[in-house]
Amino acid sequence: FRRCGSEEQKKESEQQGTMARVSRCLLTSVAALLWVDAAATEARDFEGVVARLKTEHQPSADSRTLLRHQTTLETRSSAPAAAAPVSYVFLQKFPLVDTDDMLWHTEVLVCPREGFAPDDQANLDAKIQSLSDFVAIDESWWQDKTASCTELGYGGSSCTDRCCAVPHGSDERSFPLNEHRAVISNAKVDEKYLYLYGTGKLEGDDTYHATCDDKCWSNWAGTDYNPLTNNCNTFTSTVLHCVFGLSEKKPDLGVSDLVNVDCPPASCDKSSVPEVVAIERIY
Repeated sequence: FRRCGSEEQKKESEQQGTMARVSRCLLTSVAALLWVDAAATEARDFEGVVARLKTEHQPSADSRTLLRHQTTLETRSSAPAAAAPVSYVFLQKFPLVDTDDMLWHTEVLVCPREGFAPDDQANLDAKIQSLSDFVAIDESWWQDKTASCTELGYGGSSCTDRCCAVPHGSDERSFPLNEHRAVISNAKVDEKYLYLYGTGKLEGDDTYHATCDDKCWSNWAGTDYNPLTNNCNTFTSTVLHCVFGLSEKKPDLGVSDLVNVDCPPASCDKSSVPEVVAIERIY
C-alpha cells in the first residue's frame, strides 16, 4: 500500500512539474508578444523599433532635403540563367540585446561558390543533398572561413525610398563569412548562428537588384518596418523564397517571425528576361 501510494505521489509530482514547465513557457511567450506589441505601438517614433538600422546607414536630414529623383528608361540586359548554381545561400541569426534571447534578427549571406576550397564545396554540396529547409553549420567549421559574401539585411529607420533600409555599400558587398556583424545596431553579434539553405543562380549584386529594383513583397523603406508584420525576418523570408525559391522556414525565431510571405517561389528573380524598366536614380 505504501509503495502504491509512493508511486502515485511520484506520478502526481511529475505531472505538476510538467504543468509548471508548460506554464513558464506560456508566460514567456506572452511576455515576448507583449514586448513586441509595445514596440510596435512606438514604431513610428523609431526609438522603439525592434531592429534599428545602424546610424551610418541612416540618411541625414540634410541629405534627405537635397535628394532629387530622376526616372530614366534603360534596358536591363541580364545574362541568361546559369546552368549551374553560382552561389551558396546562408542565413545568419543573432539575438537582440536586452530581450533575454526571445527576439531575433536574421540576414541572408550570398557567397560565390568559387570563394570556397574544393573540399569545402564538396562538404556544403553534401549537406544540401540531404537538407530539409535548412541545416545548421557548426561554428568550428565557419569560424576560419573568409569567403567574400554579400550581406542582405533590413532594419527600421525614418527613410522613405525603396530599399533605403537595405544597406548595400562596400562593407555589405564584401562580407567575410566568419564576420560577426549586422546591419542593425542592437544585435548581439558575438552570438552568431549560421545556417545553409541551398544554392542559387544569382550572385550578391543580382540578388540585391532582384529584391530592390521593383517591389518584392514590400518596398523595404525604413518607414515600411513593422516589428510584427514587416520586419528583418520578413525580409529574409522574401529573399530566400521570393528571390531564390528556397524555404522561408527559420530556426527557432518564435514571435520574431510570424509572417509567411505570399509569393510564388523565385517570382522576384527576373534575371533571365531582358526588359526595359524605369529605374529611380537618386542624386
